[in-house]
Amino acid sequence: MSTDLDKVEERYLAGSNRTRTASGLPVKTIYRPEDVAELEYERALGDPGEYPYTRGAYANMYRGRLFSLRLITGCPTPRLTNDRLKLLVSQGESAINVIGDQPTMMGIDPDHPRAEGGVGLTGAPVCTTEDMDTILDGLPLDRLSTMLSLGTPIALPSYLLVAQQRGIPLASLRGTNPLMGPGLYPPVCNYAGKEWYKAQLFGPEAFFATIAWMDKTVPHFNPTNYNSYNIRETGVSAPQEMGFILAQAFETLRMAVEYHADVELMARKMSFTCSAMIDLFEEVAKFRAARRVFARTLKEKFQVKNPKSLRMKVHVNTGGSLMEHPQAKINVVRGAYAALGAVLGGIQSMQIASYDEPIAIPTEEAASMALRTEQILAHETGAGTVVDPLGGSYYVESLTNRMEEEIQAIVDEIDSLGGMTSVIESGWLEQQMEKEWLRRQQELENRERIVVGVNEYVVSSEEDEMVPAYAVDREAVQQYVQGIVEHKRARPTQPLKDSLDTLRAVMTEGKQNPIPYLMECCRAGATTGELLGTYRMARGFTFDPFDEVKYPF
Repeated sequence: MSTDLDKVEERYLAGSNRTRTASGLPVKTIYRPEDVAELEYERALGDPGEYPYTRGAYANMYRGRLFSLRLITGCPTPRLTNDRLKLLVSQGESAINVIGDQPTMMGIDPDHPRAEGGVGLTGAPVCTTEDMDTILDGLPLDRLSTMLSLGTPIALPSYLLVAQQRGIPLASLRGTNPLMGPGLYPPVCNYAGKEWYKAQLFGPEAFFATIAWMDKTVPHFNPTNYNSYNIRETGVSAPQEMGFILAQAFETLRMAVEYHADVELMARKMSFTCSAMIDLFEEVAKFRAARRVFARTLKEKFQVKNPKSLRMKVHVNTGGSLMEHPQAKINVVRGAYAALGAVLGGIQSMQIASYDEPIAIPTEEAASMALRTEQILAHETGAGTVVDPLGGSYYVESLTNRMEEEIQAIVDEIDSLGGMTSVIESGWLEQQMEKEWLRRQQELENRERIVVGVNEYVVSSEEDEMVPAYAVDREAVQQYVQGIVEHKRARPTQPLKDSLDTLRAVMTEGKQNPIPYLMECCRAGATTGELLGTYRMARGFTFDPFDEVKYPF
């Protein structure tokens, strides 16, 4: 017994001697007024909803509107995905987020040779407008904000087409779709991956024309979304996460200036998907500092004046990499703490990763638990009652200042190296990710960072409670794939060929907004792979990214 007590005491002493945040920023034992003596309220903080938006993007924050409860959802078929969405909405989900499976995110069809075994495994297959229609069946699109976390070029045009077919005015739609445009390729990809994504991008003139069209036609949609969640999942630090993604956003704005696009509009239509990890105060400081860097850069470097364009709007996914396989049910606690940090940091929309994240697609029980966690946070904890409740804390303000310095230094370094495109092509970005991952891994192995159930408080596999894994209905997936084959066989060929030829000409010219032409292709029965292939051919690439399927027309 004494030996066990010695270990307990050793553990608690180790925990109390922590001197750095999860990202390695040094922290003192206590913070006092002198730590923020030079803090100028109006310049560095301002009231919520006012420049520089440190204290929040909106004046009344959650008193005016709760953060959106938006679980990311994607089951093995469109129908199963619809069933899950309906379940979550019936349980109180206030917004939806659809994610695609691997073939969808790669831009290939379910019957592609490289799609075998991957259809429906990590999300929903979205190949046709009929798939989108099935996924959204029975859901009030004019009342639900929709995020389309889909790599497929069919996502937005098919969503708009489905709304039109249901008689829903496009102006009433709310949501986010990450258009592929200049500066918007995923910064986690290596150079070869970047070349693959470049084939999907709208040219600058077409991209900026599309943003202007979206503003007039679907004014409540955010068509550009910068995703730092995927970056954070590689193991980078909190300052790196925000520094990398803000540098990417600023690169797009520089292109807008170069092409004489409306910078105010571009900034207003930007949104961000970020990660929320478990170091509570670091995450709070991260969001506060990022809003300040965003607003200050836009105002001082890009002369943006419209207050709506200076607001950094953030959707958060709690870190999937936080969720550990051992003792998986305690991941509920991890998700709750990460979500608390996000709310205290002033985000606008959130999804909590389900406790079975490291195992498979969330089960209904796990997804419901994540939603209930968000609802308890929203309605019972009081975390959203007061705007920026940690504002004025000596520690939080000092940490916010330090976080701002770190983020700004990263943005400046990327600028000095030629911008985000240059640091991806040179390999610099990948090197930064690898170095930070190595630091975190060494901390874990040396027990400088304690992860419950992984390197401390470990139980044997016999003692560990088994968590039921979501079972993929292989027969339903196979029927779905066969349905895609039949869809291709049954549709009239000539109208589809004509619409794809027109789209290719528009994409080759590279100056027009292609969304109406994409909608015509969707109406004619085009698939994800066919739209991506048309993009690719217009930009001088082969039809198929793997060069295994030939252009069918």
